[in-house]
Amino acid sequence: MNTSLRGWTNTRLPVAAAACSALALGLAACGGGSGGGNGPGSKPLHLVIGNALPLTGTSKDLGAAGEKASQLAVDQIKRAVGQADADHTIRIVNEDQGADSNAAVDSAKRLVNSDGATCLTGPWSPDAVMRVAKDVAIPAKTLEISPVSVGGDVADLSDHDLIDSTALPESLEGSALSQAIGRELGGEQGHTVNVAASNDTHGDTIRQDFVDAWQGQDGTIGGQVALTPLQLSTQASQITAGSPDAVLLIDDLSGFSQLAPALSSSFSWNPGTSWGSDQLVNPGLPDLVGPQTVSGMRALAAGAPRGEDASSAFVRDFTSAQPHNVKLAPFAAQEFDATVLCYLSAVAAGSTDGQQMADELIDITAPGGDEFSWQQLPDAIKALEDGKDIDYTGASGPIDMDVHGNPTAGVFDVYQYTPDLEAVGEVSVSKPNPVTP
Repeated sequence: MNTSLRGWTNTRLPVAAAACSALALGLAACGGGSGGGNGPGSKPLHLVIGNALPLTGTSKDLGAAGEKASQLAVDQIKRAVGQADADHTIRIVNEDQGADSNAAVDSAKRLVNSDGATCLTGPWSPDAVMRVAKDVAIPAKTLEISPVSVGGDVADLSDHDLIDSTALPESLEGSALSQAIGRELGGEQGHTVNVAASNDTHGDTIRQDFVDAWQGQDGTIGGQVALTPLQLSTQASQITAGSPDAVLLIDDLSGFSQLAPALSSSFSWNPGTSWGSDQLVNPGLPDLVGPQTVSGMRALAAGAPRGEDASSAFVRDFTSAQPHNVKLAPFAAQEFDATVLCYLSAVAAGSTDGQQMADELIDITAPGGDEFSWQQLPDAIKALEDGKDIDYTGASGPIDMDVHGNPTAGVFDVYQYTPDLEAVGEVSVSKPNPVTP
């Protein structure tokens, strides 16, 4: 079969459309599931992937890195397709997800209804993921793969496997924060942490998981502060009351930016002993709140294991790829994997129908099949064409999705503001699949 080298990338910002660039691409058809000889074989596929990214605003550096990572994934797929001699095309459309969940829904609707996307990556905030899932992806039967952590409310959706993530879930973040802070303090026992969390499901989940993990190792919890927009100066003093060994802040950029002036004016605020949750891992944070407010502060976000070949190769390829002025940022590896998995799920299904792709996705990431990294895409294509079960290892690690479509093992990267954001370590975590005894 002759390889069809067609496909393009289209980036559209809210105000003006950017030109699309032609990409030579083909996608191979394969089939997931166990056993050989019953796959879909080689079929023409014409796949549209819609990327909802934070391309403007404070998180634009994250979005730019995600856009570059997705393009890098396309380039890898193109080469693999050529080697597999497949007759497929892929079109990627990048949309700015906007400033809130309403804007994210609007961008997702454009990607699905106007551009014909049957697989979405993003958006990049838990509340927006939930809104897009309920208002767009599930009704339209479109596969949605989030590159950021999602909560139990997303996992509990009646979604027929349509809503998935390549990032470790919120349910693992609290224990990871406990490990990281304990490691820094030389152990949990005998050390006190004050916890301040946004008064919502995201904040409550991570706060309670952290408290359980910290106290489970004989650590002490000092004050617990429910963050609200009111009485910020009072809350700032409560956060550091009692001279704790560390402070943990569980909030998003908007909430923290409101709290920051009160913290920075407090004589007891010390960013060097403070920690943040994943939504406070953002290269734009120092400019938003002032470098002096966060210099020395650390925070955790879903990362990629250092020293692993697939992850190291991704970092090398990302660094050498154009545009060189776009630097590697948190969640870029997860966006790369989300793009590849949109493709592989179509290959496994032999179809670009969103529900059929969703039916295959978890199987091709879960343990039990032959392992293939993103560097072995041609072999993965051929295996899926033959109906063999594969276990995909991505730029962010093995992934190993559970029945809810969330990774069951991986690492959280530890970042520090110096005042620029730098990765300074990692914490390994895992959890059992809910269906595993």
